Amino acid sequence: MKNKPVLSTVFEAAFRFIDLALNDNEYLQPQKLHRLLYLAQAYYGANYHGNMLMPAIFVAEEFGPVEPNLYAVMEESRPDVRLKAIDPKTSHFLESIWSQFGHHTVEHLSMTVRNHPPFTKAYKEGIGTIIPFDELVEFYASVRKTATTPEAKEVVRPRVMRSHKGKPVATTDWLPRRIK
Repeated sequence: MKNKPVLSTVFEAAFRFIDLALNDNEYLQPQKLHRLLYLAQAYYGANYHGNMLMPAIFVAEEFGPVEPNLYAVMEESRPDVRLKAIDPKTSHFLESIWSQFGHHTVEHLSMTVRNHPPFTKAYKEGIGTIIPFDELVEFYASVRKTATTPEAKEVVRPRVMRSHKGKPVATTDWLPRRIK
């Protein structure tokens, strides 16, 4: 695992999801935001060799995983936080998470992640237990497609770029296989 997350704060991802929801004329419920952030952290680690998307921890709460610092700060309203720019690759990743999971209800997302081993293991230890990042990465990297959970490689949409002749071409990041 790389020690430096791609984003500086959890707010950069959170506000990006809030803005994506607003672009789709949707109010993003706080619990749905936490599920999307949880899935983004998990799938980023699964897709990018255990690297962290953001410096965030998630704890097991009754209704699903929550990032406690974000929850405390955003309980009343959106705080005034200075955000750093997000590079295009990371922005594309967050947009891929939104397109994959954003249309689901908070109930659906909560039910889905509450049935996944990283959450259930932490929840059995008690409300407020930290869900280890390594367990998120391990589970989401190994999951096979189900009705509610896509494989890690299916989450990131191909980017459309132009060939040297100007034709649109779908591209994905090249990630060499990890040798254990």
